[in-house]
Amino acid sequence: MKRQRLWAAACVAMTAWLHAGETVRLKATADIWLSDCGDERNTSAGKCGQFKIKSIQEMAAIRFDATPAKGREVLKAALFLRRAGADMLRYIRVSTVNQDWEEGTSARPYGPASGATYCLADAATKRPWAWPGSMFCDVIMSSGYTLDTWAERKELADGWVSVALTPELIYALACGDTDGLAVMDGGNLAYHNNFIHSVQSRGNEPYIEVELGKPLADAPPKPAVKAEPAPDKAHLAAGALRLTIAEGKGVFCWRITLNGKPVERWRVKHPEPSGPTAIVLEDLTPSEKCDIEVVAVSPGGVASPAEKLSASASPALPAAPALAKLQPPRAVADLGPLAKARMYAWAAPPLVKISPELTMVSPEKPRAMFDDMETGEANAVWDGLTVRLFGARGETVSFQVCVVNGVAEPLRNVQIIPQELKNREGKMIAGKMIELFRNWYAKNGKGQWQPAYCVPLPTGAPFNIPDIVGGASAPREKNVGGASLPRVSNQQNQTVYVDIYVPKDASPGAYTGGFLVEADGVEPPLKLPVELTVYDFVLPDRLSFVPELNAYRIPPNAHDFYRLAHNHRCVLNCWTHRPRLTGTGKDIQVDWADYDRQVGPLLSGEAFENCRRAAAPVEALYLPFDDSWPTPLTKQTYNYQGHWPGRGEDKKFIIEHYMKAPYIGDALSQDYKDAFLAVQRQFIEHFRERGWDKTEMQCFYGGKNTHRIDWGSNMWWTTDEPYHWDDWLALQFFCQLWTKGRGEADRKLWASRGDISRPMWQGRVMHRILDCEYIGGFNDANAYRRCRILADDTGVDIRAYGGVSRDTESNTASVVMLLSMWANGANAHLPWQTLGDERALDDGDKAAGGGSALLIPGKRVNQTVLADMRLKAFRDGQQLIEYLVELGRRYNLNREQLKAMVHGAVAIETGRVAGAGADNADALVFGSLKAWQLAGLRRAIAELIVKKP
Repeated sequence: MKRQRLWAAACVAMTAWLHAGETVRLKATADIWLSDCGDERNTSAGKCGQFKIKSIQEMAAIRFDATPAKGREVLKAALFLRRAGADMLRYIRVSTVNQDWEEGTSARPYGPASGATYCLADAATKRPWAWPGSMFCDVIMSSGYTLDTWAERKELADGWVSVALTPELIYALACGDTDGLAVMDGGNLAYHNNFIHSVQSRGNEPYIEVELGKPLADAPPKPAVKAEPAPDKAHLAAGALRLTIAEGKGVFCWRITLNGKPVERWRVKHPEPSGPTAIVLEDLTPSEKCDIEVVAVSPGGVASPAEKLSASASPALPAAPALAKLQPPRAVADLGPLAKARMYAWAAPPLVKISPELTMVSPEKPRAMFDDMETGEANAVWDGLTVRLFGARGETVSFQVCVVNGVAEPLRNVQIIPQELKNREGKMIAGKMIELFRNWYAKNGKGQWQPAYCVPLPTGAPFNIPDIVGGASAPREKNVGGASLPRVSNQQNQTVYVDIYVPKDASPGAYTGGFLVEADGVEPPLKLPVELTVYDFVLPDRLSFVPELNAYRIPPNAHDFYRLAHNHRCVLNCWTHRPRLTGTGKDIQVDWADYDRQVGPLLSGEAFENCRRAAAPVEALYLPFDDSWPTPLTKQTYNYQGHWPGRGEDKKFIIEHYMKAPYIGDALSQDYKDAFLAVQRQFIEHFRERGWDKTEMQCFYGGKNTHRIDWGSNMWWTTDEPYHWDDWLALQFFCQLWTKGRGEADRKLWASRGDISRPMWQGRVMHRILDCEYIGGFNDANAYRRCRILADDTGVDIRAYGGVSRDTESNTASVVMLLSMWANGANAHLPWQTLGDERALDDGDKAAGGGSALLIPGKRVNQTVLADMRLKAFRDGQQLIEYLVELGRRYNLNREQLKAMVHGAVAIETGRVAGAGADNADALVFGSLKAWQLAGLRRAIAELIVKKP
């Protein structure tokens, strides 16, 4: 018996030895050519004799007969492709495809939709690649739980190239865990058309060679599965189920059926490296009973016995409480036409732009420049007799006083004098809580005069209508010989912005007060009564949603700029504050003296001691790391010996770098890496010693390789909005260097950040590497879902970047923008450029150098910095979001429920400028709301909040 066992073991060993090293060929049986470019997205080319791979623009999927490799260990594998023309291939990316597709019958490039297109897995049946609206990118290259790899191509004879594949891709083919392999080019700035022979090109078809090892005949054990409702993943019309599968030996993938139907592969994770794997099945019928089968599959394709169990899906999310119906404003009485008078004064909503110029249609009622203020005597804050306001404790509430010159000659020495607000018990909101700002008129992008910048107006400080300026204060085009001229030649009125801060310790209830408006020759002074309702809840000093104002320079008197943003519940983030350094490599040392003086007060909160939000430190701040800091990139620190182009040179040198440079992690010197880690360590230790632990310090690589020839900067890679594969590899390397180097330091304080304009191509490339992502194009259902998947799968904090409402649009569009970003899952919004220069006082956003001039120097009007009205729109949007956060806390509602509640009350419209590229940060557009809708929404939410303390 012992001899028989030994003989059997020897036979098994000999069989394994005989099979080891055997090479088999997997033939291609079908392929498709897909394009993510404009109208080409809805075309097919399944029967074409070639396909094109071109960066992230055009790609292919190839189906193979993997029978020869089934049941065997894979030692080595390679994909072989034959070029159909000249190419610029270097890196080739390959992945599984987690949806079944149809090849179709289109035999020419960009033919009519037949079979699969970039938008559909099958055009005939309208089968999506994943969820409705998804695209091919959502089920390849690590998206949709696909397996992926990348490598440099190997040049072979007769136009053939090969690229190494991982064994996992072959196992996936052999056991039916994919429908073929997706193939993409790494790409470069040449955007070369790389044509490859397809299955239809006889004798030139793609194929895979696999070196096989021992047989894989063992079945994995029956999986241990727990199934339970997943209410945290439910939606308003759907329930969810969570499966937790215990770690099992020898499991390559799972096959899951739900009520007799296979669960699509893009929903099913592969096993975690260790420990249990949680799989959430969404979009289920609420509370339905689910019969589940889970089968474990080995790399050899051997299936385990099925684990069968039943569980109920969670209920759908309950609807949020209904908001009171929003009603347009009504005047308290029909006041009739105003008698001719020297001066009129009335109140307007805070964000409305009222034209300063004379109109003959209604001289006593100047026109709103956009359809955001109602016509007639009443508006969101004014019933014809009284200014009616409301707000929470810790909130700033606002309106505008519009003073109209009713006669031909100038109206001189106009003064607006606020009175304290008192409640019935005599408690006051003191005058120091009331701030006035004279609206400064600048020309917008259409050449129209409009209120733009808010110039502080001390109580009792006089102004004239029209505004007479001369000398250095005159508009540049009118400053002729220092003559005094009307700044707006046809100015009929002047608006004054009023901010009332409600102290956090104010008693809830009604307050009354008012404003006097005086001018030379006007007797008696005009009175504007004010009634303010204070609701019994408090807005927090620390922001639940961060309007983050990006700037590419540090302005003079920087703390004043930071304070102005802080007082508007925004965070200025300037690129970038850098400490001085001495030494190199691991011996490099940081000199903290200047840095602590400039940045320390922002981190401790001392810079904001007299601000409305107490001394809360800035929420976020850039770290100074970039490609040439702390160590400059040179041929000594970066081993690329090709030509280093400078400003104005040909981009062919950048393309050459794409094609020839070593992988970044291999090419950077050890001194370069040592200096990075040494400075990082000193930052973390210094901040710990100083007690600066309230600010997210962001390691952000914001470079573009085209800046080498456009601006003369050093960056070799596009790490800001990565596009080609080299760009992703560079961002991955830098951020991984940061995340590994920080050790046990809190990732919430020492965050790696990426700005990503194409999240559809990210998949799990940056998994465990990025802590926060600022997403471009965050304004459609697909972007929202992709980013939610990213957040769920990787734990990354999703934020948005873009612009603000243009100076030719209603300011309420900026409120809508912030509201939309938050409601759809973002935790911050970053306008990409917010600093302008003093020319903005005449030319508005034209003086921003791109972006929007939200903060500008105000030397002309004796101020260090001025805020555009849109900064107040950002403040109002942020405060409205705090209302929703508080409502969600009190009623246990998530953003999806709150979003539906808001959408049921007002229309939140989003869009994109036609033809704009993904990297155009100003391409997003948002509809405006009428001022009364915003006010009504705020009041309805406030009423719900106080109903449930």
